[in-house]
Amino acid sequence: MNCSSSRRNPLRSILILTTALLLAGSCLAQGTFVSFDGPHAGTASNHGTFPVAMSRLGGIALTTIDDSNATRAYVRHARNGTYLQIQAPNAVTTLISGLNSRGQVAGIFYPNGPAQGYLRNVDGTYVILNPPGSTGMANIVGINEAGQVAGNAYISGTQTPFFWDPAHPDTYVTFSVSGGTFPYAKAINDSGQIAGAYNDTKTNQTFGVLRSADGTVSTFKVANSLGYFNLQVTALNNWGTIVSSVFDENYSAGDLYLRYSGGGQKIVVGDSHGGLNPAAISNNGVVVGTDFGGDTQYGNAFSVDRSSTLTLIPVPFAAQGTTANALNNAGTITGTYIDANGASHGWIFFQ
Repeated sequence: MNCSSSRRNPLRSILILTTALLLAGSCLAQGTFVSFDGPHAGTASNHGTFPVAMSRLGGIALTTIDDSNATRAYVRHARNGTYLQIQAPNAVTTLISGLNSRGQVAGIFYPNGPAQGYLRNVDGTYVILNPPGSTGMANIVGINEAGQVAGNAYISGTQTPFFWDPAHPDTYVTFSVSGGTFPYAKAINDSGQIAGAYNDTKTNQTFGVLRSADGTVSTFKVANSLGYFNLQVTALNNWGTIVSSVFDENYSAGDLYLRYSGGGQKIVVGDSHGGLNPAAISNNGVVVGTDFGGDTQYGNAFSVDRSSTLTLIPVPFAAQGTTANALNNAGTITGTYIDANGASHGWIFFQ
């Protein structure tokens, strides 16, 4: 099994991580890879199977695109590999954003009009999520173990993040950022914290935002000494660790940024001509995503362990490129591999 890691300018790397951490590359624990294709998955370029999230028990939320460009949403059951189609009422197209171990799923659907959010309960009933005053597309970004949902909606023409709790189904809690515009939610954890980002009006740079379970809204940015200006939040775990891609003022190649609940910050450096696109973080602090700094057109799946060691995931299927899209606390990871035709297939790694 071959593993590899990459780093940027050595001097800059020293300012961010010790050389020992950057060069300490270690392979994933021995495990098993499984390939899968969802129902109706196409075989042409940009079609196929696309995992998007994983539950604590190993269920996978995914979409498939067939060769006529029809998109469908499914849950792949961990126990037997069977599929449950998710189709919201009156939907022309249904997309899925997340799922929990209780069997609830959330996402968006397109009726004959703007997108709306949904939550599907275990009994097959659907709750339509559409904040009052919403005038445009609603976007659901995640669901936690309690069935609470985070999303974004256009309300009075302004992008507005919101929180929805099934205990209060008629209430949508929206929030804004003082001194900022275009706030968005990106992830929610089991305590109800929501992480996202916004545009700072003074600097015109993108900073992070965290809404706590008690409704407190706080902001953060990358420390000036680290030399980054903009960030794109992608994930949040139950310990409050936020994962982002970070960029310089020109939005050149991104690196991986970790912001801890106590305010500590850490950078993991990607390749100088590519960038790291983190997708998910476990409660154990393991991050997975796609490294676009390699020699493939589509990138390579990577993991970063708690010691900040970057390792390319050795997906064993013939591929032009691979991605890692989700994982759980047991170390199970899922992503895609792209075949010679440019079609995507799913893969799962079991520890």
